[in-house]
Amino acid sequence: MFNKILLIGDMVSGCKVALSAMEPVLMHSRHQVFCLPTEIVSNTFGYKKVAQVSTGDYVPKTIDAWQQLGFDFDAVYVGYITDKAQAQAVTEYCKALKEKGVKIFHDPIMGENCHLYYGMGDEVAQLHRNILPLTDYTFPSMTEAAFLTGRDYTIPDITEEEIYAIMDDLSAMGAKNMAITSCVVDGRNVIAIYDHTTGRKLLYPYERLPVKIGGTGDVFSAMVVADVMNGIEFSAAVQRTVNRLLTLIRLDMDKDDKLRGLNLEKHLE
Repeated sequence: MFNKILLIGDMVSGCKVALSAMEPVLMHSRHQVFCLPTEIVSNTFGYKKVAQVSTGDYVPKTIDAWQQLGFDFDAVYVGYITDKAQAQAVTEYCKALKEKGVKIFHDPIMGENCHLYYGMGDEVAQLHRNILPLTDYTFPSMTEAAFLTGRDYTIPDITEEEIYAIMDDLSAMGAKNMAITSCVVDGRNVIAIYDHTTGRKLLYPYERLPVKIGGTGDVFSAMVVADVMNGIEFSAAVQRTVNRLLTLIRLDMDKDDKLRGLNLEKHLE
């Protein structure tokens, strides 16, 4: 099914992560993709040297131009945001688009594996909290979900009761359908899924492979977005994505430079 999908987030030039990873996945699923970069980054921060620059007021100026020109989209994905001005412009834009029936997807990119990314704090978390009530689907990591709800995000293993409480709190904050990634619940690796329509909570177990490849979280988001926009039910889309992503990771487990991301164009043929 052909859809016009706008991706808002950081663009990494030399690696298949962030928008650079999401674009080929969505295009492979036969969606038309448009990008609004909030920051330009040379490569991932795992390398010893990195160049980066915020696009600053380019974001609100672009949104203003698009609104005057009458540009339309079927879905919007919101990821990394650099500052309050960008967040305000994106939030207002999502609010206007939502009134037109546009689906809003959201990944509150702030941290993973019990650590926040450099420069992240409660001010950034508040920016993402403000977006939550506008979202139809959100994909925080367990670290991000804990931080958003004011919990200790440094705890690697939580109980089933605790993950359900986090989901309830995110729902109370306005989040609808959600998939909390990279969860360790009672010693098991799971994706915590909440279906807003049915009110059903599900812990979907998966095998955590002993390798770290850049951009897998971004590929996860893109695959779920692609499936949902192709009419697949949310919970089924998440489970299908987990299995497909594990297959892609296995194909690249032995590659030398894992920081540059998955060989998406090759493996998605």
